[in-house]
Amino acid sequence: MYKVEIQFDTKNLTPTDMERICEETDQIFEKEDLSCANRQPGKRVYLDRGRKQDYGRFWAALFAVKSSRRITDHLQECFWYNGNEKENLITDFIRN
Repeated sequence: MYKVEIQFDTKNLTPTDMERICEETDQIFEKEDLSCANRQPGKRVYLDRGRKQDYGRFWAALFAVKSSRRITDHLQECFWYNGNEKENLITDFIRN
């Protein structure tokens, strides 16, 4: 199973700003037809739908996330799960 967990640093954001960032993030993953399994204030978990093409869809979404300064400037955690493997995307992908 593929999964991405995202958590935002909310301490310097207004509730309205946080809502906009979460909405933009949701739209990126929804555009790739990936589902949000958990919506909490400042936290999102996206799961695959069991299709072969979901791997590529996740990476398309992650490249879109990486290109959004509004999102990346406020990321606290971002983890990619590829089966049993867990990768910190902030240090290994987004901020490189």
